[in-house]
Amino acid sequence: MSADRSFSLKAGKRAVLLLHGFAGTTEDVRELGERLAENGYTVHAPNFRGHGDEPAIFLKTTPEMWYEDAVAGYEALQKEGYQEIAIVGVAMGGVFALKMAEQFHPKAIVPLCANVNRKMRYIPVEQYLQKQLEKDGMQAEDVAAMIQSYQPEIAKMAEERSSFYKNVAINIEKIQVPTMIGQGCQDEEIDADNANYIFKHIHTDEKQLCFYQGSGHDIVNDCEKDLLEEDLIYFLDDLMWLDEEVG
Repeated sequence: MSADRSFSLKAGKRAVLLLHGFAGTTEDVRELGERLAENGYTVHAPNFRGHGDEPAIFLKTTPEMWYEDAVAGYEALQKEGYQEIAIVGVAMGGVFALKMAEQFHPKAIVPLCANVNRKMRYIPVEQYLQKQLEKDGMQAEDVAAMIQSYQPEIAKMAEERSSFYKNVAINIEKIQVPTMIGQGCQDEEIDADNANYIFKHIHTDEKQLCFYQGSGHDIVNDCEKDLLEEDLIYFLDDLMWLDEEVG
């Protein structure tokens, strides 16, 4: 099993929980975390169990386990004295941000390219694994054979993931915290209309919807990342923070 890839950047009294996406790692959001820290936000980014590990390890984990990791990250910030915590989540991390807003009361949430819709479609787990294995240098025929050998585990994960996301969609009207929704219009993995669904169904007057015309699913690392970072920091700065002393 690989070392924990979670990271924390202490920079100020205001805190942000930063959540990566499905089959990714915190490396995907590190640059965004560094930009937030440069602007005075303490950042904690937990790496979900199994993410970044080989398929045999990854496929033994579940969405509930990953969500527990996200909640543990939130609680860790609270234990450090941060009582106002914004949650920024990319893709599945955005789904977790929405669920946490249904259960808790974060300062604000920022779901980016989050797949929450009653008519959801998913990029198959196999495609994520193929992308990762090829990135690691495995030959195409070996990738195909490995994926075939894990079909039962892949099917189980796909079913659990679908169920988890649908549950978030069902309860989305419970959300009452300030929300910035970001969506890439060139998203190759989910329908951009998911952003409209979230905007329509959350119950807060403090909400904004930002579309990025040239960006795909990896919105925080795409061609408009600078614009997204500016919008995000403006949104966070504009919140009414208490700025409590943190020990």
